[in-house]
Amino acid sequence: MNYGGIITPMITPFKKDGSIDENATALLIDEIDRYGVGTLFPLGSTGVFPYLSLDERKHFLKSVRDHSKGKTIIAGIGSSIVQESIEIAKFAADIGINAIVLMPAYYIKPNQEGIISQFTRVLSHTDLDLFLYNIPQLSGQWINIDTIEYLKTEFSQIRGVKDSSGDIRYFQQLTQLVSGDFTIFQGQDDLLYSSMMLGASGGVCGTTNLTDDAVRVYNLIRRGQTALALRIQLKVIVPMMNYLNSTTFPTGYYLYFYHKNNISGGYRVPMVEPAETSIRRIIDGMSFLVEESKKYK
Repeated sequence: MNYGGIITPMITPFKKDGSIDENATALLIDEIDRYGVGTLFPLGSTGVFPYLSLDERKHFLKSVRDHSKGKTIIAGIGSSIVQESIEIAKFAADIGINAIVLMPAYYIKPNQEGIISQFTRVLSHTDLDLFLYNIPQLSGQWINIDTIEYLKTEFSQIRGVKDSSGDIRYFQQLTQLVSGDFTIFQGQDDLLYSSMMLGASGGVCGTTNLTDDAVRVYNLIRRGQTALALRIQLKVIVPMMNYLNSTTFPTGYYLYFYHKNNISGGYRVPMVEPAETSIRRIIDGMSFLVEESKKYK
């Protein structure tokens, strides 16, 4: 399978009581489909996977599979418990998921040898394609370029990297690894244009839970319409990210999804609803940008 394009790191919609809302999940996938996204990424950081039990993660993954409209699904299997990652990977394979994503174990930070040991153990228990996930601001540790080169040489099922570090110098080094069977994805929406210019395979863009702007930037670049793509990036996506991340990540994404769909949604503790001033800032700012985006269609 070839991977590329725009991937949505899905939110996990909740009801007011904090339980997972399957109806809202189906609605979310319908919207993502209308935006033109080809790949779903449930159980990532935007999906607050550490706040879900193992059974909940399996149930949500199956729900996404059932409503996926045949889209490619790349499932997060992150955990500081290697056996838990293996269990989710096996479950993903059993229900027909296409690939998995794994970051370094968090809380007690492993060194590079520990990261290699972690990935080696997981890969020895699954045949699924796997993407390395570099997100040091949350996992607490970088995956060094040398480590990536070693792992991709040792394991052919490693198909690429999602980098959410925001470090464009690091990302530039990653793009040197791109080949026909190894893809590099930018995990920060506001760096999508720059990353594509550097040779990225695509982006894992959280804003595609809410709008199609990142898809449009990607498609415009692929068609050579880089001036318009840059304008959408600077005038819409960059300020959009500023609004959404003006409260504790990823609460802003949930807030606006609930608002735009008139859902009385909730948040999984320790998530909390933003303060009223933040609510108004995010809703007003996002609503303005949705209208602003229409100028470029």
